[in-house]
Amino acid sequence: MDDLGEKLKNLRIKNEMSQLEVANILHVSNKTISSWENNRTIPDINFIFKLCDIFHTSFYSLTNGEYCNLNNTELEVKIKVDLNDWKKILNFVKKRASYIEKNRQLDTYFSPQFKDFKNEWLRIRNENGKYILNYKKLVDKNYCDEYETIIDNEKKLENILFCLNFKKIGVIDKEREKYLYNEKYEFSFDNVKDIGLFVEIEVKSKVSDYEKEYNDLINFLNELKIDLNLIDNKRYFDYLVRSNKNETK
Repeated sequence: MDDLGEKLKNLRIKNEMSQLEVANILHVSNKTISSWENNRTIPDINFIFKLCDIFHTSFYSLTNGEYCNLNNTELEVKIKVDLNDWKKILNFVKKRASYIEKNRQLDTYFSPQFKDFKNEWLRIRNENGKYILNYKKLVDKNYCDEYETIIDNEKKLENILFCLNFKKIGVIDKEREKYLYNEKYEFSFDNVKDIGLFVEIEVKSKVSDYEKEYNDLINFLNELKIDLNLIDNKRYFDYLVRSNKNETK
């Protein structure tokens, strides 16, 4: 997708729209649109679909028939909160950040029966009828390598995984509300069924020094007066595994 930026620019011009007009529809800054058009950053999959609607083109036409997340490293912090902390952080962010969207995500996790998947995760996400295959591998406690691609048939992919001796671990069902703060930090407010409330803060800009960026993120949380003791290093996958173990006792 090296020519994605050029395609976006050409489509915008063809539709006689300015960067600011597109930015206003997406609730981002015109700097973000410029960054996409110049291939400095890559829009995530939800923005890709929205851009397709704006420019009246198909997903596969825009992405050359495929989609993969080219920002292959995920750097984020997740905190587990009660309702009071949830409302406090949400109210702060609402006043200062750009609203992105609210949707329901159904994440089905799989694990191979032929190797230890302790620090790896494979899931199929159903988000508003879009299916995304996502793989993550923990690099250290601060960030993961991440790869994802769009799929068009969830059941067929599940059958392939079963044939390859993967088993289904379970489904995480959550409502997610997202905001972008200062064009850098994406806040995701997750209400996860049967598990609780979480806030994820992910670095969305390009990262070259992960240790420095992680420290900057921690300093940012301190500035927001967020209790660092609330940081939860478990993944949603871990909650599924623990729930399954409890059920078998």
